[in-house]
Amino acid sequence: MKKITLLYAESQPETLQLVPHLSKLLQHYGYESYLINITDKEQPILDSELKASKMMIVLGGDGSILHAAHLEQAQGTPILGINFGRVGYLTELEPDELEQELPYYLNGDKSIWIDERSMLQATIANGEEQQEFQALNDIMIARGTWPRGVYVRTWIDELFFDTFYGDGLILSTATGSTAYNISVGGPILHPKIEGCILTPIAPHLASNRAVVIPLQSTIQLQIATNSQDGVFSADGQWNCELKDGAVVTIQKSPNITRFIRRKPRTHFYQVIRGHQNDGEDKTLS
Repeated sequence: MKKITLLYAESQPETLQLVPHLSKLLQHYGYESYLINITDKEQPILDSELKASKMMIVLGGDGSILHAAHLEQAQGTPILGINFGRVGYLTELEPDELEQELPYYLNGDKSIWIDERSMLQATIANGEEQQEFQALNDIMIARGTWPRGVYVRTWIDELFFDTFYGDGLILSTATGSTAYNISVGGPILHPKIEGCILTPIAPHLASNRAVVIPLQSTIQLQIATNSQDGVFSADGQWNCELKDGAVVTIQKSPNITRFIRRKPRTHFYQVIRGHQNDGEDKTLS
């Protein structure tokens, strides 16, 4: 039998209630469900099941989508997001649309298209230790728990660019431009733009502005924390401490995240507008 992965969080009662119904619905269309409960940290995730799945249906918000993206980054399996969050920048359907719309995605309707999103790859040289992380949204380095700023020295393609002083820096993809980046005053990029945004967090100098950089660039960030440890975060979910002098090297990842879409390619603009003017005439005059 054909297979589809269902990813959900048991901590969200609304998604938990939908899982049995959705599993039966998929069985009706000839699909077996492989269930992943991301709340259960002890559950083993089987690569063989992910590889065998036609798609991954994610019940949740953008945080759940990011979790799914990290699981599927090497598989290339498309993700269909069902929005149980707030805005749902990365999701495709609302829960009340699922039953009516699902057959189009399962049957490969001609209206279906694949939305490929670039990712970042970060390598941390933290003393003698080295770690590697992937991110769909953003990479952040910042101060620790003490209310003191940190210095971040920045190189772009081996050219020294600047030293920023403040709470830290975010490097976001176009996909992640609507996440933490926008909260600290960075610009929104259309997700198909091959660029990333270097955005200071609470900079000491008003002249420190966000900078858009080609995605193919290599960016190096060195943190100077004095007596406190700094913090590294990939997509706000995969975190570690940074010692004084740690260097983070960030490049475009060879991996991509694929989303299965049916809504028009212009739907992104409706999402960022928040559907505030749905009652207006949308025809050109």
